[in-house]
Amino acid sequence: MPVAMQALLRHLDAAYHWLRHQRRDFPATADVWHMRRHGPSERQRLQAELRAGSVRLGPLSIITPADREPLHLWGARDALILKALALAVAPRLVLSPHCLHVKGHGGLKAAVRRVQ
Repeated sequence: MPVAMQALLRHLDAAYHWLRHQRRDFPATADVWHMRRHGPSERQRLQAELRAGSVRLGPLSIITPADREPLHLWGARDALILKALALAVAPRLVLSPHCLHVKGHGGLKAAVRRVQ
């Protein structure tokens, strides 16, 4: 199994905890609750699909709350996969010092200074 796939599989638990936290206030009809109820079997199925290279992401959903801007939202399973992928890839990425949105790179004040 490639090293990148091993890293992705290692990060599934952390991604699952992130997803549970992020969507803890979602309505009872949200797909995250199905994933939480069937967690172990869903995780085994997902790991098998990842190992086989047969994972396909679904389309984004657009949710329009009555009092806010529309939200573009991945399904729970897709969000889990994407978060695990982001966690696996992050240590290998070199961030530019010009990315001021990253903690420790100066933030808004540094951006304003550069613009001035």
